[in-house]
Amino acid sequence: MSTLIESYEQQYSNLSAEITVTIGKLGNSLGAEKQGHIRHADKLFDELAELLEQMELEIKELPAKDKQKYRTRLASYKAENKKLLADMKRAKLGLNAREELLGEEVNDSEDQRTRLLDNTETLERGSRRLQDGYRVILETEQMGAQILNDLSDQRETIQRSRNRLEETNTALGKSSRVLSGMMKRIIQNKVLLVFVIFIILFVIVMAIYFIARPKR
Repeated sequence: MSTLIESYEQQYSNLSAEITVTIGKLGNSLGAEKQGHIRHADKLFDELAELLEQMELEIKELPAKDKQKYRTRLASYKAENKKLLADMKRAKLGLNAREELLGEEVNDSEDQRTRLLDNTETLERGSRRLQDGYRVILETEQMGAQILNDLSDQRETIQRSRNRLEETNTALGKSSRVLSGMMKRIIQNKVLLVFVIFIILFVIVMAIYFIARPKR
């Protein structure tokens, strides 16, 4: 169960990072481009809200000893989500004011500088989150590559063992055939020996008979 929640947490990290980057782009976009960024951000916020709901449902199913830890994390995620929503609203207002000022000759450099600093900070946060997510992906890929290498080594070991077993079976088959041939020759020699002994006995008996037979 906790593994599923950790997966949700990784998804949350990726979504919040992408939202942060999108909000940062709002400060440098106008017209259709700006509207596209706003629609994309709204879609990401919807996905983020649904993800938080799923996470909350999963936490309810956890054992009591784990609930408090994940509830604290969830509260932190919700607070961060609220801050992202506030940043989004502020970015929208900043863009609207900027578009209105394009048609007016009003000098508001201090406000622009503040928004620029906010956007820079937002972009930096998003960049850090993307880097963290990228690092996790790289670590996962490295683990997967290591597992594949281990499986490949095990497969080679099994294949070598199988080849040795086949060679052993072949050798045993040859040995069995050799032993069978030897047994046949031994039996043949025994039969021949018995036959020779029988002939010798027969000859001896006949010789004794002819010697002991009375002469007429």
